[in-house]
Amino acid sequence: MDKRQRESQEQRQQDIQTQQVRIDFSFKREVFFIVAGALLGGVAMAFPLTFLSVGSDIHNTHTGYYLTWVVFGHILGVNSPITATITAGFTIHFLTATCIGILAGVFLYKTNILNISKPSNGLRFGLLVGIIVYLVFAIPVEQVVLNQEFRRVIPLSEQTTANSNRNNNNVIIPLDGFQLRSTITTIMMHLLFGITLGLFSSFLSIKFGARYLCPKHCEISFSRIDTLQNHLKIIHRDNPIQNTKRILILGGGFGGVGVLNKLQQRYQTDVSIDMVIVNKDNYLLFTPMLHEIASGTIETRHIVTPIRTFCKRSRFYCASVESIDLENKKVKIKSSLASSVQQHGLLVGDSIDSVKTDGNYLRYDYLVIAIGSDTKFFGMLDVQHNSFTIKSLNDAIKLRNHIIYLLEQADQLLPQYYYDNTSKYIELQKLLLTFVIVGGGFAGVETAGELNDFIRDSIKEFYHNIDKENVRIIIVNQETDSCQK
Repeated sequence: MDKRQRESQEQRQQDIQTQQVRIDFSFKREVFFIVAGALLGGVAMAFPLTFLSVGSDIHNTHTGYYLTWVVFGHILGVNSPITATITAGFTIHFLTATCIGILAGVFLYKTNILNISKPSNGLRFGLLVGIIVYLVFAIPVEQVVLNQEFRRVIPLSEQTTANSNRNNNNVIIPLDGFQLRSTITTIMMHLLFGITLGLFSSFLSIKFGARYLCPKHCEISFSRIDTLQNHLKIIHRDNPIQNTKRILILGGGFGGVGVLNKLQQRYQTDVSIDMVIVNKDNYLLFTPMLHEIASGTIETRHIVTPIRTFCKRSRFYCASVESIDLENKKVKIKSSLASSVQQHGLLVGDSIDSVKTDGNYLRYDYLVIAIGSDTKFFGMLDVQHNSFTIKSLNDAIKLRNHIIYLLEQADQLLPQYYYDNTSKYIELQKLLLTFVIVGGGFAGVETAGELNDFIRDSIKEFYHNIDKENVRIIIVNQETDSCQK
């Protein structure tokens, strides 16, 4: 087997693989992309000639789609006024474009003859659709319906005038000249329609369509099929290239995910760039709404998004960072299964890419540290052990459960406290219902507001033995105007 045959066989194998690696694929969405391209193609098809002839008198117009819209309107039975006729012509034009888009989208989905996530394939498909529409639809409609209507719309007086002009060595018969120009224009317009349909639907497919997962267990997906093919050729061949670069991102918060999105957008088609993100949790937490979790206003699933949904062009490791070796450019990570995995002699990390991985370490060429911050107690161990923080999802849930527990205890005070010693009852209830929030920034003030509403609404609805006047929410802050800053 010579080199050419071997390369051809490898290409066929890759083509077979790419049919099996398409993920996040939706029939409705893919057909919608083709329909959107067809509608835009209808605009591109009609726009230039329409506005070139608008304002011209119909009796003097023999080129352009101004006359075509009138004919289309007559076919629908709308003869007057002229604006209604043209509107009806536009309507039938775009309804036809929509139907063509639906048929083309279903045809592409069922046959899968081309993958339009590759722009050149999108252009080919668009040209194919334009040619088929012209041959199968435009020519029969023009010969059977449009030509007869054109002859009826164009006044006979103009043809007579044209015959006299011919005898004076002037222009030829207008209708014949119009038919010739109309044929050439129709061909060009259908090609323009197809090109617009193919390129725009390809753009939508790349941005919002299916993704293509590497079959070599890289956990990397690409928005374009040709990028995946290049990745397979360059990275997974027998002698992979050695000058690949790895960008390692530590932290899956706003900073880490934001950097990841920008890098993926910038290096989407650059297969020599490898991206990895590490976070101790497998989700991105929308921390500005944690106080609403504590009050029960929203559910926990409303403020968490799986990090893997962002990892279109990168790998994700759910692990904690133990140490960073800046000199040797490697980071030690540890997952919950690290000890058991090590006992079986397996690698924790990228077991496929041995060049980039060393045991529990992830190697990198460029490092992004976006781990975030922890609550600082400034050495006050008693405060650290006896206070609640609100940094994570568990913190918000624990705080909510503790508040409910205090409300239950305050509501179940023995009644004799109220009759025998009113001051003691009130003092005890105040102790249970006093909440101190340290920090008057946005998080502190928002938390105080949510807890105040949550506690008072709960008392009004459920805890009738509690006097809401005994509830106290206290904010401790160094400056009185820090919230405005």
